Order: sequence, then C-alpha cells, then structure tokens
Amino acid sequence: MKKDKNIIGVEAVNKALEILNCFTENNETLTITKIAKITGDHKSRISRISKSLENFGYLRKIKSGEFKIGHTIPRLFEIYESSFNLKNSIKSELDNISSKTKETASFFVRQNDVRVCIQSSAPNKSIKVLEVIGGKKPINKGSSGHILSAYNNLEIKDKNKVLKNGYSMTFGERDPELASVSVPIFKKKNELLGALTVGGHISNFNKKNCIYFLNILRSSKVKIEKNLIKMQ
Repeated sequence: MKKDKNIIGVEAVNKALEILNCFTENNETLTITKIAKITGDHKSRISRISKSLENFGYLRKIKSGEFKIGHTIPRLFEIYESSFNLKNSIKSELDNISSKTKETASFFVRQNDVRVCIQSSAPNKSIKVLEVIGGKKPINKGSSGHILSAYNNLEIKDKNKVLKNGYSMTFGERDPELASVSVPIFKKKNELLGALTVGGHISNFNKKNCIYFLNILRSSKVKIEKNLIKMQ
C-alpha cells in the first residue's frame, strides 16, 4: 500500500529538522555518515535531504565534504531576535506612557479585518482598562482602529482628518464609558507597523488631558521609531 503524498512530505520535513538538530557546539561539522548514524537513517536519504537543505542555505558543504550550518540559520535567528527586541522596546515605552498618564497604554497591529493588541501596560489603580494581549477588536472602531484603517487605506469616516493630523481620538465609540488617543508607528517612512494608544474611562479624557496624552504618545513614537531604525 502506497503512502499518502502528504504523509511522505511531513516525514521529509521532520527528517530535515532532525538533521539540523544534529549540529551542536560539539558537532559543528558533520559527514553524511555521521548524520546517518545519529539519526538512524540510511545515508542515501540523509544525502538527498541534506542536499535540499544546502540548496536553501540551511546547510553548506565545505571542502572536506562535511556539512556545516548555512547562512539561512543566522538570518532567521536575527529575525527571531529582532522580534523580541521590538516587543521589549515597545513594552518599555508602554510602561513609561502608562506611568505618566495613569492610563492604560497599548500597541495594536492590523490582522486582516481586526486589530490585535500585542503589548499593553496598565496603571496601578483600581479603575482601569485592561487590554488582553492577543485580544481582537473591530478595526473600524476606537482610535487605534481609526489609525490602522486610515493608514492602510481602508474606508473610515474620519480618514482624511486622521491622515492630516497624524493622530486619532475617539470618545465612547466602541464602549460608551471608554475613550482613547492613538498615533501611528512606522517601520520605515511610509510603512505602518501599528498604533500606539492610551485608553481609559471617558471621564479622564477632557481636552487638557487629551492634549497631554497626545504629547506623551508623540514623544514615545519618536523613541520607538528611532529604535526601529537601529534594528534594520
């Protein structure tokens, strides 16, 4: 009985990952024979899969005929490390914003037709807004939703105003008791990363406070975008 092609494909991927796991600090270079011994597989199969890994840069063959880790692995690690640096950088600023405003500071990104909170920092007070990391909300409501919609060229009533001012403020739009102020964060000049937001009870968002919150957000925006440039 022939194996399903999907099963064969999964087995090949599993074996490729098993081969990569053979390389350690003590085994920086390995022969096909050594890899076959470690994995318990046939040399012919190890040779075929190693060749594919070499073609995609996961392995590289040196003059001795042995294999070493290729250039793709360090590149993927840089991406992995960068994602943590980005989140740490944003989290640090969110803590700073929340400390200064005494409101909840969050960072939202677009995910298809919703906005998702990827980082948040809440103040140390009894009445506050709690944003769940990974929580999804409508992209067309709330100041962060307006930012993500406007800069992604999605239809929203105050699109031109948001683009002209470079910020959004909403009062009781998604919830009658909540208000928020948001600014866009860019990876590059015109490449939107997400929306930096201060949110809380609507009673705390009078004109004076909103201007103060906006200034705090703008200051953090500059710091985050400078860090993004350094990471590139």
